[in-house]
Amino acid sequence: MKSLAFLFGVCWIGLALTVSGAEKYESLRQSLENFAYTHPGNISISFTDLTNNRKVAIAEDRLFNPASVIKVPVMVEVYNQVYQHKLSLDDHLVLRKSDKISGSGSLQFQKTGNAYSIRTLVELMITLSDNTATHMLIERVGKENINRTMREIGLKNTLIGNSDLLKAEGLNFSTPGDMTLLLTKIYHGHVVSRLASDDMLAVMGRQHVKWGIPKYLPSQVRVANKTGTLAYVKNDSGIVFVDDRPYVISVFTSKAPSRPFGTTWVAQISRIVYDWRMGESELEYGYLN
Repeated sequence: MKSLAFLFGVCWIGLALTVSGAEKYESLRQSLENFAYTHPGNISISFTDLTNNRKVAIAEDRLFNPASVIKVPVMVEVYNQVYQHKLSLDDHLVLRKSDKISGSGSLQFQKTGNAYSIRTLVELMITLSDNTATHMLIERVGKENINRTMREIGLKNTLIGNSDLLKAEGLNFSTPGDMTLLLTKIYHGHVVSRLASDDMLAVMGRQHVKWGIPKYLPSQVRVANKTGTLAYVKNDSGIVFVDDRPYVISVFTSKAPSRPFGTTWVAQISRIVYDWRMGESELEYGYLN
C-alpha cells in the first residue's frame, strides 16, 4: 500500500508540474495575443523554447515580405555550398555595376571591379544588412538553390523570387514560423553541419542593427538576430541567450501606422517574452503600456 501511495504521489506531482508548465506557456500566449490583437496593422509572432522545443505562436504562418530577414536563408545556402565543396568562404567575387543595390550597406558606394571574399560578403550581409553584398551572394549561389535548400530543411512558406530586395514585393515570402524553425535547427546544429551552424550563429551574434529584439533587453543579454525593414514592414528573428534557457523569437509586422510603430512593437514584444522568461511582469515597464 505504501508503494502504491508513493507511486500515486509521484504521478500526481508529475501531472501538477505538467499542468503548471502548460499554464505558464498559456500565459505567454495570452500576453502576446493581447498585444497583437490590440494594435493596428498585422503582427505575427513565433516563439520556441530551446530547452524543450515548446512553441507559442500568434498567426505564425501568415505570409509577409520578409525584407532583409531573408538574408539568413541566403547565408545558409552559402554555407551549404561550402560544405558541398562548390565554393569556399575565401573565394572572391568581383563587384559589378549591376550588383549595386541602394538602401542598406556601403558596398554600393565602392569602386566597380573591387573583389571581396565570400566570407566578407556574408559578414556585411548579416551584420550590416548590406543589400549589394546580398545581391552578389544570391547571384553566386542561385535563388533556386536557396529555395530548394529551405524546402529540404522544412520551411514551407519561404521563397526568394528577386535578388533585389527593394523590388521583391510579391516575389519574396516568409513567415515567422519558418524563420523560428530555421533558427531552432541552426541552434541545434542541424543546418548543414554543427560547425557551419555554430559559425552562422557567430555571424548573427555580431549584429550591428539592434533596433528590434535586443533594444529593450539588458545589455548583457546575448542575442543573435537578423532584422528586416521596408516601407511599413518591420521584422526581426533571433535567438536570445538567457543563461541556460535560450529561446527563438520571430516577430513580423506590416501595415503599421508608421515605421516607428513597427520598430517599437518588435522591441516591446521581445521584452514581454524576456520578462515572462525571467518571471517578471511587463507591467513594470512604462514603455509597454
